[in-house]
Amino acid sequence: MLLLLVCFYTGAVHAITEASSQWHNPILPGFHPDPSCTRVPEWNDTFFCATSSFNAVPGVPVFASKDLQNFRQIGNVITRKSQLPGLAATNGSTSGIWAPTIRYHEGTFYVVTTLVYDDRAANDSSRWDNIIFTSTNPYDTDSWSDPVHFTFEGYDTSPYWDSQGNSYIIGSHAWKIYEMIQGFGIDLNTGNITSDIHDMWPGTGGIAPEGPHVYESDGSFYLQIAEGGTGLNHETNYARSDSLFGNYTGDPENPVLTNANTTEYFQTVGHADLFNDTEGNWWTVALSTRSGPEFVYYPMGRETILTTAKWNEGEFPTFTPVRGVESGPLPSINKDISGDGYWVGSDDDITFESNTTLPNHFVYNRFQDVSAYTISPSGHPNTLALSPSVLNLTGRDARSAATPQTFVGRRQEHIEFIFEVTLEFNSMQDQAEAGVTVFLNQAQHFDLGVVMLSPDLATEAGLAPATTENNNDTTTSSYIRLRTITANSTNSGATDPFSSPAILPLNSSTGTKLKLQVEAVNHTTYAFRYTDGGNGSEWKTVGWGNSSQVSGGFTGTIVGLFTTGNGNDVTDPAYFSQLSYKGNHDVF
Repeated sequence: MLLLLVCFYTGAVHAITEASSQWHNPILPGFHPDPSCTRVPEWNDTFFCATSSFNAVPGVPVFASKDLQNFRQIGNVITRKSQLPGLAATNGSTSGIWAPTIRYHEGTFYVVTTLVYDDRAANDSSRWDNIIFTSTNPYDTDSWSDPVHFTFEGYDTSPYWDSQGNSYIIGSHAWKIYEMIQGFGIDLNTGNITSDIHDMWPGTGGIAPEGPHVYESDGSFYLQIAEGGTGLNHETNYARSDSLFGNYTGDPENPVLTNANTTEYFQTVGHADLFNDTEGNWWTVALSTRSGPEFVYYPMGRETILTTAKWNEGEFPTFTPVRGVESGPLPSINKDISGDGYWVGSDDDITFESNTTLPNHFVYNRFQDVSAYTISPSGHPNTLALSPSVLNLTGRDARSAATPQTFVGRRQEHIEFIFEVTLEFNSMQDQAEAGVTVFLNQAQHFDLGVVMLSPDLATEAGLAPATTENNNDTTTSSYIRLRTITANSTNSGATDPFSSPAILPLNSSTGTKLKLQVEAVNHTTYAFRYTDGGNGSEWKTVGWGNSSQVSGGFTGTIVGLFTTGNGNDVTDPAYFSQLSYKGNHDVF
């Protein structure tokens, strides 16, 4: 008989059988693509992982685990605008931080990654800003250094040290122009290139050979890469050489890890990293989408999965295909990870108490205006006060943000969840708006908010001005509206006073304080609701959203809070309280 062990962590539950060591993928659910992990014996054999963050700030979340099932987010690499001011000016949803590699060498943690500017040509070297961050204590999120920059016309850069301690970078040459994995010597402390740049391997012929990592075993060098693009043809391939820079010979079994051309629910498997545990078992992490081959409904985007590997002496490593429910020799349950960081996959219940900060898994879109966010201000205890930004979540072009957007949220990590918050918003300024959002990027988001419209704008929208106290020809009226911004929208977003699919008038008794709710009722549908919270009050559904409208691209959905003037400079803050996120932990 199998003994069933159940691991509880702050609202999340993973069932693991002792005999078969089964687990459910993903291990880092939600917007956690391009994973890199390494085991560090000097830190009590802890596994440390990092993932891409694109335009999300804080950037490059860092996780620690002892058992490969319970992952605590111990910090973020990019927390200060002074570290990387260019991240404030990225253009497009696929710009920002790509594919960090985390490694440990002689007492120092290294994260090597690329800041990508999407408004430059693919073969323009200024598009790629390759950078090195270091820390001697990743549990102190403020300890990560300012970056060391180095010049390389490419991305997905990864560090490597040979047995003599010499340091190198392996990277992917510029996208779609001259596709080649390249390598070169580097001084990681200064960014100075110390050798010629060598062509190493072009891959097997698939598009976008990228995500390279080098591992040394038995006197040979093993080069692991991704190919096929990050969609349904994504795959992991291997090559081997007697010297670091090649010549490399591909594994006859390539692709060694993929779900391409299958009917599996987990698709786009690739961009992997390989590491072992203390018992000599080999593991790999990779990105994947819970999309099925239809590739339509996957709002959480590219997530991190775990599967087993075998690496026999003198042979290429082999990998167990990803099926969702996996089995392997997991380490014993061990949650001895210091700090108070967030356990990935758990729920949130946040009361915004005085002298607290937002949890380290909450993110903004690019660098925030810190003055716009105040926890428990005078006169409004246990609230998060948000001052409106001129720009709304779309901005003026659905790609950039010349000034910060007031928005903060957390990743959607569950197929089904309920997100609720209480909103107090007393503005009478025209087009002032505050509410909740399901945000993929500036061109794809759902916003449920209270918005103030002047009589002229209300009439232009085909609405009768709502009844409010002291209403006259110049006062604004409050409405609850659900606005859908999609990639195909011709709406600029910045000046749109109207809505699709729904806008409803609010009277003064419900327009100032109400509760907002977003529910992912299944993998295809979001419901957007509100209530005034009075005795006997019920949730009123404003509208519905289809998850295909916030699927696609490189990132994943963030559920959060926003306030804006929709192009106007409004000043009245919104006060949010009693924020709750509860996922259905039984649905994968």
